[in-house]
Amino acid sequence: MVAVSESSPFFVQSNGNLGAVEIATFLGLVLFGVSLSQGYTYFQRSGGDRLSLKVFVSILLLMEAFHSFTASHTIYYDTVTRYKNAEINSYSLSANAATETLITVLVQCFFSHRIYRLSEGNLLISIACFSLAIIRFLVGLAVSAECVLDVHRTPNWVVFVNRFNWLITTTLAVGGAADILIAASMLFYLRKLASPTNLKSTTAVINRLVRWSLQTGLITSMTSLTVIICFQSMANLVWFGLYVILAKLYSNSLLASLNARPVKARMNIRPPPLSTNMDFETIPVPVGITFQLAEISSSSESGPREVLLKDERLPSPKDGS
Repeated sequence: MVAVSESSPFFVQSNGNLGAVEIATFLGLVLFGVSLSQGYTYFQRSGGDRLSLKVFVSILLLMEAFHSFTASHTIYYDTVTRYKNAEINSYSLSANAATETLITVLVQCFFSHRIYRLSEGNLLISIACFSLAIIRFLVGLAVSAECVLDVHRTPNWVVFVNRFNWLITTTLAVGGAADILIAASMLFYLRKLASPTNLKSTTAVINRLVRWSLQTGLITSMTSLTVIICFQSMANLVWFGLYVILAKLYSNSLLASLNARPVKARMNIRPPPLSTNMDFETIPVPVGITFQLAEISSSSESGPREVLLKDERLPSPKDGS
């Protein structure tokens, strides 16, 4: 962030500060609605998933709800409760930053575990993804802790941002690097699954997962890069507004990847109804016909001859003995 003098006034109620955070909060609520919709779709199709995965998605949605609540409370607190002496930092804003850090590490660790399974146990790339996610989490926790301690300073936020500029930049840079590595690894291993011998349905699923991995990885990494650029070049809170939206992008990327899988068979499918039609198959009995010619009268040589037909049933295999 561009250095701001501690003695110079920093107007919170301006378009670039409180206005940017307010617009980002409204956009975040829209993305939260998208997350709820995707969560509903997931639970409708998750009949065959493990219980641990369902609990994981439930925790993620609860954290998203808390993240939306803290962002909304920050706007309400500065525009209604203390509108005459509004300041940037507050406990709700600090809780928002901490929740974003937790959401990010959950999503990045989930994708790192997926890479471990796709790579059939390749520890090198998996450990690299996990390490970047954990480093981002630890640095983010340090930023959140300093943000909480900064609430009682007067004026707050300005001293915190100027003193820990490097720490905030490191958090965003490590997060962007983790997103790029995770997206590139998933694309590599998903493309290895493609084969000319695959069924059309399998190929369609792989292409869908590749498309979603590319899109979500690019969106989160490019957003992190944009936050860094705004933080280093603009002396306002536009960067923090994008930081609020970043958590929503992470959760939506995870839910979208889960819903991109093929729909599994539900557990409560009814068996097909039994038919009441009864078909009887009859096997024809073999019949043999022999022909015999007999003269009715030896004296009437010139008379017509009659053909007598005598039916004789062929012996069955049982009568052979």
